[in-house]
Formats: sequence, structure tokens, C-alpha cells
Amino acid sequence: MADPEHAVSLTVEIGGEKYAIRSTADREEVERCARFLDENISEVHRGAGLMDAYKATILAALSITARYFEARADLARLRARMARRSGSLAEEVEAELAEDAAS
Repeated sequence: MADPEHAVSLTVEIGGEKYAIRSTADREEVERCARFLDENISEVHRGAGLMDAYKATILAALSITARYFEARADLARLRARMARRSGSLAEEVEAELAEDAAS
């Protein structure tokens, strides 16, 4: 659990608005996240033309969320593939060891 005694306060700009944030996360990480969100909101604004800031923020959040779920699914597939491969490798090693012990 994060330690609230080690929280940092900082101000970030997202979508042209300044936000005072208090977080136990690393300052650079908070700033990086704010920049990422700001860039995504700007991208939505550019792609959609005239749109109010609230709608652009919601669309950016939906886009980020979709990418997050896609990355989670990719990670789950990778973990499953690695588990299968490591299981196969363990079986091969055990077979080789048994063969060496028998000879």
C-alpha cells in the first residue's frame, strides 16, 4: 500500500487546465501520465475537429482504456505461451536427465 506520508504535491496541465495533484507515485511518473493523457486529448481534438473538452477527455479515456485492455489480453496470452514453453522445456530436461542417468 502507498505511504501517504511520502506523497508529493505537483501541478500538471491536462487539456489546457491546471490540476493540483497529491500522489504517492513518483513525480516523474505522474508528470509522464499527465503528458500522455494530454497528448491523447489533443489527438482526439485534432481528429474530431470542434469538440468540447469534456467529450474529448471522455473519448481519450475510452481510447486509453481500450489499449489497456488489449495490452492486458496480450500479456495474458504471452504468459500462457511462456508457461506452455517452460513446461515443454522442463519435460525435455527431465527426459534428458533420466536418459543420462540410465546410461
